[in-house]
Formats: sequence, structure tokens, C-alpha cells
Amino acid sequence: MTATLWPRRLDNPVTGDRIEFLSSPLHGDAGPLIYRCRLAPRSKGSPLHLHRTIAETFRVEQGLLEMEIGAAGAERTLFPGDQVELAPGSAHSFCNPLSEPVVFVSTATPGVQFEKFLRAMYGLAADGRTNSDGMPTDPRALALTLHYADLVVPAVPRGVQGALIGALTGLARLTQLERDFARYWPEANSGVAMRGAA
Repeated sequence: MTATLWPRRLDNPVTGDRIEFLSSPLHGDAGPLIYRCRLAPRSKGSPLHLHRTIAETFRVEQGLLEMEIGAAGAERTLFPGDQVELAPGSAHSFCNPLSEPVVFVSTATPGVQFEKFLRAMYGLAADGRTNSDGMPTDPRALALTLHYADLVVPAVPRGVQGALIGALTGLARLTQLERDFARYWPEANSGVAMRGAA
């Protein structure tokens, strides 16, 4: 399947969330990754984390996005039109506390690996390979997705976290799991569209 035919909108059947790629580095678009995210009502979103080398922005279009920025408990509520910019290394979380969806546009710079992270997470959910929170059930898959997103969880000591993710990512590559992941993004040489895609 050519990159131009690869789906730009993905639905997560586990969480009820949806993303639409507005500017996709994996499709060959210039610039950062830009995507629109629709979080389902009462969506857990993402727990407190940081990306060591990725800058992000969040701009709310509809609803209310609740975020923690900097540290656990440092809450900020974003309303339509509000935007935050996060430098690499800025801890943050986000969720939808309301009984209606929230829609926001986010950018990630650089975006290629982060797009792989999103596509893998949604693809694993569509394939029934996640738990009820949408997290991969295979530790190798979890480590590989965290590696793509350059994601660090502040609550876990970095040395321990780095060693564990490094070992499991290596195992994922050794056992061909990363090759299996390639079907979730445009470089895949498959005529079958990704499950969960619109």
C-alpha cells in the first residue's frame, strides 16, 4: 500500500478515542507531526510523562482538557482556544474529566517516531493486544512504543526505566516484533489497510 493511501484517521476501539493526522511525516509531509485528537467522555488520556527530545503543543478546539504540567498535582484546565507549548523534558499529563468529548490539535517536533508511537498504540488496540486502558499487554510491545515516543515516566527511577526499556526493546527487535509493527505505518508493504482505520 502506498503512503498516499494509508489512513489518516484512526479509531481506538478500546478507549473510544480518535486521531486524525493533519500533517504526517510518515506520509512525506514537511514540518512537524500535526494531529487532531478526540478524547472520549471521561477518557483517562495519558498519565504524567515527559519526552526527552520531543517538543509538543496542545490547542483545544472543543470541550475541556485537564492537564498536569511540570509535576503531579500542578493542574491546568484548557478551554477552547487555549494552547500550551511544552519543551522537551517538560512533564505533563492530560485527560477528559467531562461527560462530553474534548477535541484538541497537537504538534510533535520531531514527529516521525512519535507518529509511529501513535499508530502502533492504535493498531495494537484494534488488534486486541492491549488492556482495558489501551496499554499494550506484551511488555516488549510496551517498551517499543515508549521507545518510539522517547517517553519517560517521572515516577520510575530513570536508570531502572532506561535499562528495562532498553532490554525489552532489544528483545522486541530480536524476536521480530518491530518488523510486525511495521504494518501499522505507511512503509508497510501490505495491501491490507490497518484495522481500526477509517
